Amino acid sequence: MRKFRRADEPAISVENCAKHNSQWTERRRSNPTATFCWYSVAGKSVREHLLPILKKQCEEHCSFCDAFPLDGVSNETIEHLRPKSKFPEHAYTWKNLYYCCDACQNAKREEWDEALLCADAEEYSFSRYFEFDFTTGGIKPNSLASEQDRLRAAITVKLYGLDSQSRRRNRLREAEIFAKSF
Repeated sequence: MRKFRRADEPAISVENCAKHNSQWTERRRSNPTATFCWYSVAGKSVREHLLPILKKQCEEHCSFCDAFPLDGVSNETIEHLRPKSKFPEHAYTWKNLYYCCDACQNAKREEWDEALLCADAEEYSFSRYFEFDFTTGGIKPNSLASEQDRLRAAITVKLYGLDSQSRRRNRLREAEIFAKSF
C-alpha cells in the first residue's frame, strides 16, 4: 500500500453526496437485497465522474495492493471501504471511495473491520505497518510495530488478500523489471 494524499472532494460529490447517500439508504431500507447502481448527474454516472479523480490521486495504482497499471490487467473499480450494503449512508461519501483493482475488491467483498488501514490516512506509512520480503515478494505485518499496528496490518493483508501467491509473483516480476532498468 503506497501512501497517497486524498484529493479535495470534487464538486460533483459535494453537491450530491448527501442526497445520493439518503436515496441509497432508503432504497436499502425498503429492499435489503437491492443491487447498487451509481446514480447519474449531468448525463453520466457518479462513478464516471469520480473514477478519473480517484485514479489520479493514487497515480493509477490500486489503493490497496499497488497494482499498476490496472488498464488491461484488471477492471478499474471503485472500492467502498465501508461496504455500501452495510453502510448505505456512506455509499457516496468521498472519503469512503478508493481506486481499486478487481483482485482487491473481490478479496474483500462486503467484509469490514474498523482496523482496516487506509493509505491516505495522515499517520499511514508502509514501513510502520508492513515488512516486504524481497526474496519471496511476501508482505506481512512489521514485526517491530506495536501490537495494535501489527493487528491492523494483519487484518488489512487478510481482507484484501495482499499476501496471496499470485500477488507475491506479481511483486517479484515487477521487482525484476525495476532492477533491469538500471
